[in-house]
Amino acid sequence: MTKSQFYFLPLGIKGSYGIQLQEKVDSRGSLTRIWDINMFLDKFSVKQISLVNNPTKHTLRGLHFQKAPFEENKLVYCIYGKVFDVLVDLRIESETYLQYLNLEIGPDLKYQGLQVPSGCAHGYMTLEESSTLLYLMDEEHDPQAASGIAWNDPLIGVKWPFEPGIISDKDATWPKLNLK
Repeated sequence: MTKSQFYFLPLGIKGSYGIQLQEKVDSRGSLTRIWDINMFLDKFSVKQISLVNNPTKHTLRGLHFQKAPFEENKLVYCIYGKVFDVLVDLRIESETYLQYLNLEIGPDLKYQGLQVPSGCAHGYMTLEESSTLLYLMDEEHDPQAASGIAWNDPLIGVKWPFEPGIISDKDATWPKLNLK
C-alpha cells in the first residue's frame, strides 16, 4: 500500500491497473482518497473530472477513445452501483494490441476503479440502477478528436453480460475496426 492508501494492481493490458481504495472509518463516518499527486502514475496531471450517472440497469456507454494527439489517460471509479467495465488496446505497437479486458467495478467489489492508459478504448455496461462513475482525465476532452469502435465488433469479441437495454445512437453506430 502506498502512503496514499491506494492499491494499483496490474491487469492484462499493458499500463492498465485495477484500483483498490482503502476507506478510513471512525465515529464521524468515512474518508476515501481517490487522487493523490504522489500516486505512482508518472506524468498524470488531472485536467478534467466528469461525473456520470446512469439511472437504468444495462445501459451501455462506449467504446470511446480520443484520437491522436489528444489521447488521454483515465482513472475511472464506480462510486455507486456496479458496472461491467471494458478496455480495448488500440496501440499498434503494444503486445496486447486488439486485446480487451473486462472487470466489474463498484464500491463494494474487489476493484473500485480502473486506470485506462491512453491509446485504449473504454466502455461499460451498468449492472445496477443508478450506477455512477467518476472520471479523472489527464487531457481535456476535444469533441473533434472523440471517436469510438463498435461495442459488438467481432474482431474484438467482447462478451458483454447482457444485450444493451439503453445505448445512444452514436454509441450504437460506431464503426467496426477495419484493418485493411
